[in-house]
Amino acid sequence: MGLRVEDLSRRLKSLEQRIIILEQENAELRAENDRLRERLQLNSRTSSLPPSRDLYKANRKNRSKSERKGGQPGHKPHGYQQQEADEIINLFPDVYSCGHVMEIIDTFCVEQKIELPPIKPYVTEYHRWQGVCRGCGKKKTAPLPNGVQCDLLGDRAKAVISSLSGFFNNSKRDVQQILENIFNLTISLGLVSATEKRVNKTLASTYKDLVSQMEDSAYLHIDETGHNCRGKRGWGWMFTNRDMSLLKLTSSRGKKVLESMLPEYEGIVISDRYGAYRHFEEKKRQICWSHLKRDFERIAQSRNTLLACQGESLGNISRDVFALDKDFKAGTISRFFYKIRMRKIKKRMLHALKGILMIPDVPHAHRVAKNLLDSFDMMWRFVENSEIDLTNNLAERQIRKYVIYRKKSFFTWSQRVNEFMERILSLFLTCSAGRESKIPS
Repeated sequence: MGLRVEDLSRRLKSLEQRIIILEQENAELRAENDRLRERLQLNSRTSSLPPSRDLYKANRKNRSKSERKGGQPGHKPHGYQQQEADEIINLFPDVYSCGHVMEIIDTFCVEQKIELPPIKPYVTEYHRWQGVCRGCGKKKTAPLPNGVQCDLLGDRAKAVISSLSGFFNNSKRDVQQILENIFNLTISLGLVSATEKRVNKTLASTYKDLVSQMEDSAYLHIDETGHNCRGKRGWGWMFTNRDMSLLKLTSSRGKKVLESMLPEYEGIVISDRYGAYRHFEEKKRQICWSHLKRDFERIAQSRNTLLACQGESLGNISRDVFALDKDFKAGTISRFFYKIRMRKIKKRMLHALKGILMIPDVPHAHRVAKNLLDSFDMMWRFVENSEIDLTNNLAERQIRKYVIYRKKSFFTWSQRVNEFMERILSLFLTCSAGRESKIPS
């Protein structure tokens, strides 16, 4: 009987140890399951993933229709604006259905029809006569006029080719077909490439002017994206503001790129919280609130109830910041009221971030909260300086043009093409959207 009791006692202890092990495994698996569920919910709204990487697309069919009809008050119309006519044709009514002659009055309606003229290349032929010196007997050929180069194509033809390939994301073969089918100009693929090379050299001085303009600007939006040259990983950097945009393709995403491009920059930098931007002093940095909003939404989707509650609170704070900034820029509230409200919002946000640190067993949220507290002062530069945006959306919009090129062309394969893309995209982005560029034409 005693042996039986000892055997059962040993078995009981063994089962208790087994239960402890299983409880630990269960807790670890639950934590891992929560982490995987949270990662499964990552999308373009809660992380830096692009919309193309979203696993689950929003179902537009289930969205409720808006009750608003037509253009809203204050919306600028974008309909067709009548242009000055090159030819006016008057049309008069003759006889009405009753058979009487019509009397013409002083009113008429206007209908414009736009047509493209037939496109034919304009060919200029220079007859360069030769002469013989009566003294030494040497021959001399008449030079071309100033501004006329020895290659086949003129300046406008080069501009069209470089625009089609560099900015409008067409392949060289597509450019060749567009020129042949639309412009009635037949050229070889080699001439398309040679034209890019010539335009690239022409734009070298313009690109340097943009670099100088960038270094002297009061503020800059900076963003980076992946790049690939000759099969090697690289990065494309976008430096932009409301007056200029500059693309730089490099092999590095590190701080050394910023040290070489902006060694002693004195303006304000608007960016995300990527570590390379620590090259700039904290007092000269503005953190992007669009990135903060995504972080808050990710926290709000946590399976931890307390953490999700704090994330929801931070999400409400970010919405208040955007709404208040919009009202101030629209002129509906004064600067005094704007600053008072922002001061209250800052206190709410500081309290919410410290509250996250009090929640147990959420190490990832603790790291995010500590990072945000370390960057807290860099979130509010836009309050004191109205020229600074609270988001880095401008840089993301500008760099999107290169991202589209990258997806369509499968990256670049030479340093010359890298330079061409840097210069042509920088020029076009600077001059787009009605900007008045300070660079020479």
